[in-house]
Parts: sequence; structure tokens; C-alpha cells
Amino acid sequence: MDGKGTQKKGLPDIGRNVLDWLDNAPLWWIGFPLIAITFVPYFILGEGSVFPIHDQLDETMMAYVLNARHFMDGSDILPEMLGGIGKSGLQPSAALFVPLYCVLPPLHAFLIQYLCICFSGFFGMYGSVKKLTDSSILALAMGGCFCLLPVQPVYGLSVMGVPLLLYAFLCLYERRHLAAGYLLILFFGLTTHLVLIGYVVLGFWALYILASLVRKVYNRHVYMGFGVLVLLYILLNFSLFYELLLGKGGYSSHREEWVNAALPFFETAWDVFLHGAQHAEALHNYLILPIAVLLAADGICCVFKKRKGTLEPRTRDIFCLGCGGMAVLAGIAIAYAFCRSQLAAEFKNNVGGFLHYFQAERFYWLYPALWYLEFALVFGVFWRMGGRRIWKMVVLVLALLPTINLIKVNSYFYMNVNQINNGSGITGYISWESFYAEDLMRQLDEAIGRDLSEYRVGHLGISPAPALMHGFYTVDGYSNNYPLEYKHNFRQVISGELAKNEEMRVYFDCWGSRCYLFNAVTGNYWLLGKNSGVRYDNLEFDMKALRNLGCEYLFSGAEIVNAEEMGLALIGYYETKSSYWGIWLYEIVL
Repeated sequence: MDGKGTQKKGLPDIGRNVLDWLDNAPLWWIGFPLIAITFVPYFILGEGSVFPIHDQLDETMMAYVLNARHFMDGSDILPEMLGGIGKSGLQPSAALFVPLYCVLPPLHAFLIQYLCICFSGFFGMYGSVKKLTDSSILALAMGGCFCLLPVQPVYGLSVMGVPLLLYAFLCLYERRHLAAGYLLILFFGLTTHLVLIGYVVLGFWALYILASLVRKVYNRHVYMGFGVLVLLYILLNFSLFYELLLGKGGYSSHREEWVNAALPFFETAWDVFLHGAQHAEALHNYLILPIAVLLAADGICCVFKKRKGTLEPRTRDIFCLGCGGMAVLAGIAIAYAFCRSQLAAEFKNNVGGFLHYFQAERFYWLYPALWYLEFALVFGVFWRMGGRRIWKMVVLVLALLPTINLIKVNSYFYMNVNQINNGSGITGYISWESFYAEDLMRQLDEAIGRDLSEYRVGHLGISPAPALMHGFYTVDGYSNNYPLEYKHNFRQVISGELAKNEEMRVYFDCWGSRCYLFNAVTGNYWLLGKNSGVRYDNLEFDMKALRNLGCEYLFSGAEIVNAEEMGLALIGYYETKSSYWGIWLYEIVL
């Protein structure tokens, strides 16, 4: 009887001891096999790998490729796109990765960049959660979830690097591992961009410094870390600061004509709180309820233990951080809604210069990191309270399962496994090879038979990115900062077509970052694949204005019925088995 009783009593103790041991063990090494597994599909598919195209393969990728092509050549102009665009108009989001594109094929450079981002996301989150909660199990869980979020690698560490910077800050704050802290700050600065996330983290850092000065709690390493990051951003964005401080720029940007649209305040705040916003997918929908329940339960337990005098100071501090974190998350949603409100839109539309087009609402890029840190904090308090940890592990798994499934089905890993199993015919995904279609671009190059720098091409219904990747010089392109004068000249080409569709006109006139040959047939659609069945007819382009931009050839995603009337001569139709595009090649013969 006694032996059996002892044995039954010992089982929970064994489980507790194992969990306690795991919770204090260095579990960071699990990040290596975890990330390695997620990259297996890319080795299997190679150029058949798939990634989101919008704002990534069709735009920001060109910033790396073109800047690498002209790396340290002494020129301030990237001549291939939009008749020649300043390097400041096509800045890469992570300067440190540009040399990769100088020495490696773009896909290999992109995958290495993505690998660095995943590792940074995992180890940054693991290190931050471990420091904040003292729990290796929570650190592993949050690091594993966070690093698999479907962030776009072209934006560098602007999302994934936030926990890494927090870890560096904590090193400086604790005055431990100072060298690592400063090196991580340098790494973060070189792999992020000031206007994406830099001003946000600097703003929060500055608020902390201000609060510490008010409280007369001084830490020179925290101040020095802030100074290092500020100096690095100034050096990397010298032309921007030169323009802001001295009011001198190389040209008037097309952003001066942006029209800021207003959004309803309460609906926007609630939507952002629940779902986040563009380019910073936290997939935190199913975390909100567990966080709210745990935060309430933590509060009750903390009050009860404080009255009994058994509340540990460390547990109290974690709970206070959790409360502060929730306030910040709600504040970000409210601030985002204000920045997109009618009042803010009217103000921005009535001022010129930097304030007109500055997107202050981008602090929502903190959301992915903050939601997973918040979960770690509120669960960390629950984890430290009394009770059997084996049941708390069950609660942890159940609370995270919906989010883990959501991350799985939205991850790049899932996309590429699906591509391996089914192919583009079923998935509908456009692979790297199909999108950039190097074999097709080579055929077009050979058909024209001239040096690429001697002429320019335009695109109808298709993205200019594949041509730019191959080395063609284009009159069109996608940039969020190119000369306003060029936009006006290009508008003359498409003005007849814009007049046919008000929505399309607003899209170009009030934004215009996509400087494409928009038309009434396919509108502002630019992914017209082969065998689409589309035919262009009655196009009212100003072909002389197009020719004046230097355009001599047109790559069209569909046949142009009235080509001869427009002054176009068909050279031929080209497609390959692997290409997404089928292209009619026309020469302008005005």
C-alpha cells in the first residue's frame, strides 16, 4: 500500500522535475533543425520555389538587383528603370544584403537573406523571452512561432529583427554581454530601413531615455546604444537627412501628388487590433482571447498573493510588463487609426514635402513581435504561479494550437510543400522561374539583337520586373520615389486610356508608384499570363509621347488588334514551357 502510494505520488513529481529541467535548459539549439526543415522545399524546388510577388518580386527585389548591378560604381543613377532613377528612389530595405546580390544569383542571395531573417527572428525572440520570463519552454515556443510568420524577406529585419533589438537593449540595460549588444544593434541597423521600422524603434527608445532621465536612473550603455543606431541610420540615409535638414533634393518626387485617403476611425482601430496591417502579418487572431483570459487570471492571482505576502517581485514585474504590453498594443491600433483618419488625411493633403507623404502609421510593424512577446509575458506569470506544470503545459499547447495551425497554412513552407505536391496547375502559384522567365527574356533579347543599353522597352499587361532582372532598360516600373516630371511625361502616354476609367485614373494620379501602361482593357492588372484569351483593341496611347521617352519596343501580354494603326510592327510571339508569360513583341515604327 505504502509502496503504491509513494509510486503514485512520485509520477507528478517526475513530470514536474522534467519540466523544470527543460525550462532551465538551453533549448536555443532546436532553432537550427526547425529552420533547416522549413528550408528543405527550396532545395527540392530550386527556381521552382514560390513566394508572394506583390511588393516583393515585382518591386523591392529590383532595389537589391539594380543596386548590386551598380554597386560602388560612383553613379547616383540606376539607368535601367523609368528612364533612369536615382539610387535614393530605389533604396534596398536592408543594405547589408546588397553585396550578396553582387556575387550570387538573385535566388541564392534571396534565400540566404531569408535564412538570416528566420534565424534572427528565432534567436531574437528566444533570447528576449528567456530574459523577460526566465522560461526556456516559453522562449522556444514563441521563437518557433515567430520565425515562421510569412514576412517578406525583401524588407530585411524590419519585422523579424524587433525582438533581436530588444535583446540587445536588454543586454545594455543589464550591463551584461555588452559587446554582443552593440554588435546586434549594428546588425539591426544594417538590415533594416529608417522609414520602415527605424524611426519607430528609435521613438520608443527615446521615450525610455526620457523616462529614465525624469526618474534620474542613468545607464550610459542604453544612451550609447541609441546613439549608435541613430548615427548608423544617418550614414545609411544621408541623402534623406540632407533633403530634410537643408530642404535640398535632387528632384521633386512623384509622392508630392499622393492623395492620402481617410479611413473610419473606430472600424480601422478594431480591424488593426484584430488582424494587423499590410506587410506585418502577426497572425495573432487566436492569441487575443488567451491573452485576455490569462491577463485577467494573472491579475486576480497577483492581488491574492500580494495580500498574503507571497507575491514574488519577479512575478510582479513580469505582470506589470504584460499590462504595459497590452496597453501598447491597443495604443498602436488607436494611433494607426488616427494617422489614417479624416483629420490626419486632410492635414497631410494640405502640406507639402516630407510631411505630405510620410507614413507615420508604420509603427504597426511592431505588432508581430509584440503580440508574441505579450503572450509570453502573460503566460509567464501563469507559469510561475503555483500548481502542477504538466497541466500548464497542456494549457500552453491548447492555447497555441489554433495559432500554430494558422501560421502553418500561411507560411512560405506550406506554400512550397503544396507546390511540390500539386504544382502550379492546381495551386495557382507563380514560381520564381515562371515569373522572371529568364529563358523567355533571353529569346526576346536575341530577337531584338541589340545592346540592351541602346533602347528601352515598355510593358502592356505584364510586370516590368522580369525584363529588369534580365537587364533590359524600361520606360515603366514600380518605385515609391521617382521624379514627378517623369510621371507627368508618362501620363501623357496613357491619358487617353485613363479617361475611360475613373478608378484607374485615381489609381495613377493619386498614387502613381506603379508607372505602368494602364488601359481600359486590362485596367491596372499586370499579371496577364499566357493563354489568357485577352486581346487589346482601340488602345488610345500617345505613341509619340511613348517614343519620346526612349521606348522602341513593346512587350505585350496579349495581341494588339490595331497594332499597325498605332505605329507598331509585330516582330513575333514568344513563350516557353516554364514561363508564366506569353509575350507579343512589337517594335514602335513611328
